[in-house]
Amino acid sequence: MTVPSTTRRSSADAAGSAPEHAEAQRRRRGSRFQPEIQGLRALAVLLVVLYHFWPEHLPGGYVGVDVFFVISGYLITAHLFKEAAQTGTVRLGRFWARRIRRLLPLSLLVLLVTAVSAVLVLPSTAWQSTLRQIVASTLYVQNWILAADSVDYSKLDEQATAVQHFWSLSVEEQFYILWPLLLVLALLVTGARAARTAQAVRTTFIVVLVALGAASFGFSVWYTAHEPAQAYFVTPTRIWEFTLGALLALWMGSSQFTGRVANLVGWAGLGMILASAWLYSDATAFPGGAALMPTLGAVLLMMCGGREAGTGVHWWFSLRPATAIGDWSYAIYLWHWPIVVFSPYLSEEAKHWYIKVMLILGVVGLSAVTTRYVEAPLRRARFLLPTWRAVVAAAAGMVLVISTAHAAVAAVERGFADTELSEDHPCYGYRALANPDQCGDPLEGDLGLAPHPAEVTAQNNEPIYADCQADTEEEGVKECWLGAEETDADGTVAVFGDSHATMWLPALDEIAQEHDKRLLVLTRSACSPRVSALDDDSNACVRANAEVMDRLAEDDDVETVVVAGSQIHSSFSGPDDDLELPETDLELTDTARAMYAPIDAWLEAGKEVAVFGEVPRMNKETEDEQTLPECVALHEEDPAACRDEVDDTHVGDRWLTRSVEVFGDEDNFHFIPTEDMLCDDEFCYAVLGGAITFRDNSHVSENFVRSATGEIGQRLESAILSST
Repeated sequence: MTVPSTTRRSSADAAGSAPEHAEAQRRRRGSRFQPEIQGLRALAVLLVVLYHFWPEHLPGGYVGVDVFFVISGYLITAHLFKEAAQTGTVRLGRFWARRIRRLLPLSLLVLLVTAVSAVLVLPSTAWQSTLRQIVASTLYVQNWILAADSVDYSKLDEQATAVQHFWSLSVEEQFYILWPLLLVLALLVTGARAARTAQAVRTTFIVVLVALGAASFGFSVWYTAHEPAQAYFVTPTRIWEFTLGALLALWMGSSQFTGRVANLVGWAGLGMILASAWLYSDATAFPGGAALMPTLGAVLLMMCGGREAGTGVHWWFSLRPATAIGDWSYAIYLWHWPIVVFSPYLSEEAKHWYIKVMLILGVVGLSAVTTRYVEAPLRRARFLLPTWRAVVAAAAGMVLVISTAHAAVAAVERGFADTELSEDHPCYGYRALANPDQCGDPLEGDLGLAPHPAEVTAQNNEPIYADCQADTEEEGVKECWLGAEETDADGTVAVFGDSHATMWLPALDEIAQEHDKRLLVLTRSACSPRVSALDDDSNACVRANAEVMDRLAEDDDVETVVVAGSQIHSSFSGPDDDLELPETDLELTDTARAMYAPIDAWLEAGKEVAVFGEVPRMNKETEDEQTLPECVALHEEDPAACRDEVDDTHVGDRWLTRSVEVFGDEDNFHFIPTEDMLCDDEFCYAVLGGAITFRDNSHVSENFVRSATGEIGQRLESAILSST
């Protein structure tokens, strides 16, 4: 859509030959196509692709998505304005039908191929999460799923699925729904529809855009500062990026600033995009204000430039290689990420740079083919021109993708080998390690795995005590009651800690029932069992823990307190009061003193305090790449490949384990070791007695906890019986 500036031409343009210049102007005015836009699309997709293949070398390449958002806002608004200026409104059905014909055929094809490929290539642990996100991507709500998952502590160890990149397409589709609806409503309210003048429509569009963009940008800055994980994905933080392109379309149309100065501004815009791709990283608070650099860079590059051979920035972006990549950019974006995810599972050689180059070339070739033979024909297909047919075809395609994904996963899961093993087996789980004379080598045997790795992984998303753990920032103290019925109970056992305390509930619930005790659960995700100094900046975790410490110390019905936590946590300040802890040779940090404060308070209050030692942290060096159940799924014939040396699993300060050196002489202190239930003197195991030991890399699986219930009960017996 290149129509260069008329009144905005610089003196450098006027210095040329007038006849030649006028002829050039006429040629460019006669075309609405802007090849440099396709070149900019090429740049955007290449930034994203290079970032995904080499994140360590281009850590901010994700800004290519933001460039796409600006381009989309520009092109879509230009089209909507043209129609509204001519007719006084926007025919929503026709607009959405065009979006369907343009976007859905290829996206549904990629989702369909990915659904089938996932069960053939990925380990079983990834199937359910991939299925869930394929459904979300098909319905264009993937960004909201990822936003929810980003603050769900149980999902933090999950790996990116092969369709995670559909989050940006979901944002775009939501904008395509919202924006024309707002415009139609605004045209009706302002009377611009009746006026049917370009100026009235333009004014209405600009007013709506400025209001929408300002609100979105303000929210983006605020939300990125407060909830950065969610802010990256949610639609309201990104709307303003579309409005930048939209305002450019309304202000300049397809005209541009040209000349030497404008060309320099265009090069500066390119520099802003490349600088952000080079300087930004995953640690950058994004989008927020940081997104201004790549998006304004895109605006400047679209608005200003020159076409002089060699020096004109738009000349470079209009070259055939650039425009060809731009033509295929949508397909490249869709295909490249599944290749990134699948390739390491297909070959260990995929990590080498030359293999990555070959994969990128393959993606480009596949994208060229599918653009020509899938996207282009269906976009122009006459039988899809009626709006109702496009909508029906879209719905049918979505149903096909979702049903195929479900069927593929279900078919393969039905093929899991039957096993004689169950949790009741005398050599299942911990019992295999505890009874070597009866069970033999706990890693050997032909009984198989129970449950399968995929089912163990699912425990992260479907915990059996889902309502018994407070969210990290949930205000107040959340109580959950398990164990014996209140009418039958003789006293209470309280559980205090983070998710590493919650994971022991399958055993603690049963033990409490056996001893006719109520079980009061006071756990909170990502909240270490400590009491730090309170001040105005204290978060919900610190405030709640202080309240829990005081309440349990004063509650005569609480006889025993069980404390458990992760060996990895952030550093935090010490407690308010100077603790008079028993003498020890340990050098106690503020973190240690904060963790020992509640233990000391409850011991002073006469409570029996049982402290669980921290469990091993498995696969610490590779946890960003795979979870322990995934490792087992990949090495079912040799689960020993997933074990760790004991020393390698000690990755935190382990102050709870060392608490025995401080409180060991106290009569009402009880230390409950846990490492020996998962490790011997040399190794910590991924599989014991056919049971996968961890549901991720640090939380013991529910089935393994149940297998150790008898042993845990024996170790807790003195703490519970001493209180009666």
